[in-house]
Amino acid sequence: MNNQKAIYIHKKSIYATIAILIGITCLIYCIFVYKSLNPEGTLKTVSGEIADNASGIDNVTDDSASGITDNTGDTPDTSQISDSITDLSAEYTSAKESDELRGVWISFFDYNIKGYTKTSFTNQIRKRFNNCVNNNFNTVFVHVRMFSDAMYNSDYFPWSQYSSGKIGKNPGFDPLAIMVEEAHKRNLKIHAWINPYRITKDTTRNSALAKNSYAYKWRNSKSPSLRRNVLNYDGRLYFNPSKPAVRNLITNGVKEIVKFYDVDGIHFDDYFYPNLGTSYKSNFDAKEYKTYVKNCKTNGNTPLSIINWRRNNVSKLIKQVYSAVKKINSDCIFGISPAGRMSNLYLKNSYYCDVKKWMGQSGYIDYICPQIYWSFNHSICPYKKTLNEWTNVKRHKTVKLYVGLAAYRAGISTKEAKAIGDKSWSKSNTILKREITYARNTDNVSGFIFFDYSDLERKSARKEINNAVKLFN
Repeated sequence: MNNQKAIYIHKKSIYATIAILIGITCLIYCIFVYKSLNPEGTLKTVSGEIADNASGIDNVTDDSASGITDNTGDTPDTSQISDSITDLSAEYTSAKESDELRGVWISFFDYNIKGYTKTSFTNQIRKRFNNCVNNNFNTVFVHVRMFSDAMYNSDYFPWSQYSSGKIGKNPGFDPLAIMVEEAHKRNLKIHAWINPYRITKDTTRNSALAKNSYAYKWRNSKSPSLRRNVLNYDGRLYFNPSKPAVRNLITNGVKEIVKFYDVDGIHFDDYFYPNLGTSYKSNFDAKEYKTYVKNCKTNGNTPLSIINWRRNNVSKLIKQVYSAVKKINSDCIFGISPAGRMSNLYLKNSYYCDVKKWMGQSGYIDYICPQIYWSFNHSICPYKKTLNEWTNVKRHKTVKLYVGLAAYRAGISTKEAKAIGDKSWSKSNTILKREITYARNTDNVSGFIFFDYSDLERKSARKEINNAVKLFN
């Protein structure tokens, strides 16, 4: 009996040892397979690294340039390589939090310059908002003030030509009221999009201004000080960013929107100071700067440089608008979509946008949405490198990071892609998809905005758009 028991125990130990050896073998095999698929050990790295490294393009940046000079050489078509590897992370990225912002800009380019009737405008908005919902977007950014005008009933700005067909003419209905109602019927959030300083696009003629507008009254005032509220530069008219009266006008225009319309947010884009060229120290609002310096010396204060003074002018407006929005509706958010190349925002002669300050402190913005409109293979601003510059900026816990994506480049021709120095857009229909995937995998991006709506309806862009919005399911 004891011998049988001893034999039984011996066999049992042998079986246990075999089971352990089999388990260890399986574990080693799994680790080997995983490493062979993902040498970096994370799914995050794979989705972006191969797409960038396969391009063979050095990242050359000229920060002294006033803009971007694209000089992309011939690049191999890496779309198939990138697509197959990006798919490995599809399961990971589809499980993101449900409050991800998925937005579309509806710009003045999407409006009819001849204006609308109430019926024609309502029908168009219904169609477009339905299309946004069908493409799994949850937010629309609608242009309501493009050129110191209004697509709503304003006490401070004249009716837009895009509402009635003529600047200053009442269309007989309220476009913004319709857009708010139709958006919320579809559970879409709606943000009122504003260009704060821009008055005209390509003219300085008085006839382009409504006579009851502040722009017209200030420009034609007998007071030299009031006339300085409107500046003529490079064939266009701008509000003077240095003037307190201008900041108050822009802020009052925002306040009336938040007070009288149930918007979910206020949105500024990238139009701040224009490019002032090599004469930036003596043109535009340089006269006001000289007065500022004189007052500083009189009061025994050290003046800021003209560069920092201009940045401070913009930051004053941003902070003032943020405060005004929150006092009326703390749930209404305020954000900005600057140009995507951060070094350009800190040039000596342009923009004057201190985005690092806005992102790093409370009281300026709720979100930042850089317009990163380049492919992974762009020679100067490749998508991954550019996005990483933004994610590396220290952000206050209340400030979210969104990414503006170039739907308008989807499905463009080889000739068009060559002209913009970014040939990848004509070779692949998965750039937007891969850009969303990479951004999600950084764990720093909370949403995306497509520029712009018309490209959702463009046939040549359909494949690219479809591949991207599938990620929004």
